[in-house]
Amino acid sequence: MPDLNKENRVVNMEELNEIMDNDMELIQDCFADFLSDLPVLLGEIQNAILGKNFQGMDESAHKLKGTLRYLAAEPAANAAMAIENAGRNFDPDNLDEKFSTLEKECLKVAEFIKGFHP
Repeated sequence: MPDLNKENRVVNMEELNEIMDNDMELIQDCFADFLSDLPVLLGEIQNAILGKNFQGMDESAHKLKGTLRYLAAEPAANAAMAIENAGRNFDPDNLDEKFSTLEKECLKVAEFIKGFHP
């Protein structure tokens, strides 16, 4: 089981339980939805970056950020916010690096979810 005491934990379970009112069924449903939706959301962001579609970056990254915040996955949410801000500010700098960071953080969340046992 992942270390829940880390300062920069992948998913803050205390916060997640608070957000979801300790409803384990809801948490598991949200985790399953995240795993299902993640490839599509990352694909949308990557396509927006490749197409230099700043509005698409902003919108897609904003959607993923909201999902990640709802799951109390702050490091991944912050990585999504970096892309959202780049899209909003028409900032093409370091987009590949920002996407790579987002992808790594989202994969950590996915691994956390796959290893999660209530």
